[in-house]
Amino acid sequence: MADKTNFLTFNISGSTAVKLLDQTDYHNVANSISIANIHTTDIAAVDLYLKKISDNTDDYIMKNVKIPFGATLMLEGDECDFPLDVYKLYIKLAGGSSTVDVIIR
Repeated sequence: MADKTNFLTFNISGSTAVKLLDQTDYHNVANSISIANIHTTDIAAVDLYLKKISDNTDDYIMKNVKIPFGATLMLEGDECDFPLDVYKLYIKLAGGSSTVDVIIR
């Protein structure tokens, strides 16, 4: 992770779900989330979702969104507005060889 005062960075690979934010993080809100496909040839199929803390249910922000190699998907404003005391933010890639960089500001 990067400097805690400005943003978080993650390098995500494989097909295991990764927690990006939860109630223990210092960020109260995510103002923007960028997801860049850094793999040299693959299309990255991305799930970005909220996991409700109280009952572990998933609410998808995006499901199986395909990001071509060399492209970046940017989410801003209301797309990133969720209460960290109710939800955790997760990302999951469909392909085992996919690799993305995530920046949360």
